[in-house]
Amino acid sequence: MKISIPNSSIVKQTYGNQKTAAPHSSDKKSETGGTRNVDNVNFSSETKDLQKIQQSMEKEPAGRAERIAALKEQIETGKYTVDADKIAEKMTGFFLDKIA
Repeated sequence: MKISIPNSSIVKQTYGNQKTAAPHSSDKKSETGGTRNVDNVNFSSETKDLQKIQQSMEKEPAGRAERIAALKEQIETGKYTVDADKIAEKMTGFFLDKIA
């Protein structure tokens, strides 16, 4: 009994000429004397920079947790005040740096 697939010639034309990936030639010897496949990963410089930034962010500066706790307490009790002049000064400096 022969089973035929409709439009199988189209599938063969589309996918028939594809080559399979050859095994990687940089196999390394293991301690037991056999060979094993080794995967290599190369990161771009942007990815490496992002990893450095993430690592530096994970290292919390000394006293930061205490400062955050104090600010949360001030906000919850209504004692935290916003210095509008300080904010305006920072914003002005930021935008002047962007223009220059």
